[in-house]
Amino acid sequence: MALVPSASLVVAAPREALAGACNYAVLMARRVGGGTFAGAYVFPGGVVDAEDGPPADAPARCAVRETYEETGLLLTTPPAPGAVPPREGPFGALCARHGIAPLRPRPLARWITPRAQKRRFDTRFLLLAIRDDDRFLLGQLGSARAQPAELTQLRWLAPDEALGANARGELPLLPPQAYILHQLSRCRRWQDLPAALPPLADAERPVEPLLCRRSDGAAVALLPGDRAYGTADPDDASLFCADRAAPRLHRLELAPAAGGGFHAATLLRTAPCARPQL
Repeated sequence: MALVPSASLVVAAPREALAGACNYAVLMARRVGGGTFAGAYVFPGGVVDAEDGPPADAPARCAVRETYEETGLLLTTPPAPGAVPPREGPFGALCARHGIAPLRPRPLARWITPRAQKRRFDTRFLLLAIRDDDRFLLGQLGSARAQPAELTQLRWLAPDEALGANARGELPLLPPQAYILHQLSRCRRWQDLPAALPPLADAERPVEPLLCRRSDGAAVALLPGDRAYGTADPDDASLFCADRAAPRLHRLELAPAAGGGFHAATLLRTAPCARPQL
């Protein structure tokens, strides 16, 4: 089954640290009830298409374009002084008409949909950390709106807040989003995010989780570096028992949510780990 190239954008913006430990929030979008990733909270994004340009540039442009199409956020260089910021129209034509260019977010991770799934994606996750002095971008945050054909809700949440809501059964997540939020929660300040990003070679190394069950029936997503990862059948790991009482764990324990995605996506990790850490 061919992998579909896609990209998702993690938009991080500064905010006051209220109940959470982080002084920034990331934009989470809830997918509509039908279709791909139904009901789960994801980062804005979609499938790479021809207008996104050559392969080297396509993931970053796709992530920015899809974020505009799904939320209305125009993550570009600002228009000329005194010009009214554009608000509608096809992304490419809008940029050309107003002389603006898409920003270039930083690569964060690359995830491959498990082989047992009917439709599989090769998704680049990229990070755009908005500075507290960027008036053009900050001025748009309050006007972000969910595109109703694909999304039902947008929420700005600190990574630790999103994980808390997930644990309470309020915010269903998929394994890539859950893992990235766990990693982001280790970085408390938005000012430190750019320096905390993995090297490009590590961000490009694909992570293909293996979905299986423990002997007690709990759902588990095994990740590279877990002692059980190399012993399960990647084409059908559904019956593999990945027991918890073992050394060298790198996995997410998952509780399926009724509408889609998973609740209580708990990350279990013991050294050594094959994946880079944010």
